[in-house]
Amino acid sequence: MIDINFGSLFTIELLHSYYKDQLCPDFSISPSNQTARTLGGHQIIARQYFNQLITGVNSTGKVSPPKPFTAIETGAQFTFFMQLNNPVFFNYTNLSSAAPGKIYYFTNRNNNISNGKTFLSGKIAAYNAANTYAPGDLASNDTGTIYRAIGSSKPGNSFNLTNANHWMAVDKNQYLSETDALQWMPSISVYQLGSPQPSVNISVLSYNSITTTYTQSVFSKTIAFANPASSFTLDLGFLQPGKYSLTINGTQQWIYINDELNDGKTFAVIDIFNDASPASCNLLDGNGALLNPAPHYSIYFLSRATIWKYILASKQSGNINDTANLYHFANPASIITSLTPIPLSNKALNLKLTLNNHDYSPIACADPQRLVTITKGTDTYPCSEIFLNF
Repeated sequence: MIDINFGSLFTIELLHSYYKDQLCPDFSISPSNQTARTLGGHQIIARQYFNQLITGVNSTGKVSPPKPFTAIETGAQFTFFMQLNNPVFFNYTNLSSAAPGKIYYFTNRNNNISNGKTFLSGKIAAYNAANTYAPGDLASNDTGTIYRAIGSSKPGNSFNLTNANHWMAVDKNQYLSETDALQWMPSISVYQLGSPQPSVNISVLSYNSITTTYTQSVFSKTIAFANPASSFTLDLGFLQPGKYSLTINGTQQWIYINDELNDGKTFAVIDIFNDASPASCNLLDGNGALLNPAPHYSIYFLSRATIWKYILASKQSGNINDTANLYHFANPASIITSLTPIPLSNKALNLKLTLNNHDYSPIACADPQRLVTITKGTDTYPCSEIFLNF
């Protein structure tokens, strides 16, 4: 009789503050071709259940703690692709629309631990008065609380996180942002220089597992052209799929190389590594045994905040109020807008309309299907229009 015991290796959960239960159902997760082979060779199964990817490995179930039957090497890499299934996802998510060639990159090498969770996105940077912030940008304070910009701020005209007219506290979860975006590049590409150059200096850095930074030089070359050129063929086919720092003629950018992404349909890449450091990369203990509990990783999306614009069919002046007193509106008017952006959610707010001495509650909340823009002061915001038949 064959005794087969699968122990938990790691789990990845997708969360979104737009949803009432916070569980994000908008993606399909699948392994890369190389990872599919790695999973098979190590007797590992990976299955998606709703918003989670759960992995288990055939292990010595009668030994405590159990060990995988096939040892998982230090430096082992498991790569998964996230495919977006919801066409209105960007309407209710605090991200800009996907640009050609851009993907989001998540990894346990970020060592991003906050609020009892280990996040695969990068850490939200601390507020810096020298930076420029636009509505929707994120910053953190000294205690790890994340704030969303609801008004612009520029060097010399900065507004710190205590300014309620420019910042709104969110919570202590680490949300992905545009800093998690990389430029996808095929292994061989035509690189545009912008203007004719007599030569190019190319430098590629990879991850250094000792320093846990991207400082390992893997390629350095100078190419002189017979005549000034505005483009050239960049051959990086010798590199393993992954994230790299590419510098050409002094201009640095973060890139991701993997020719499996040629179809352009991948929203994000997840890289899970088994490394001794940082601690977030420990899939096993020092003796190669499974951890209890197994690593549980999170990717958290923040809902988009919009100006809510109520349009009354009667064109009479009314008042809209939030019974929880969290959000406020420019009352009275026949076209009533919120004073600040309100996060979109499929959990309705308890809003009340007062019109002709009658109260109507609850009234419709913003729908992510319809987005326009509105200008308030010097800032332009996404705007949700809600038509009320009153």
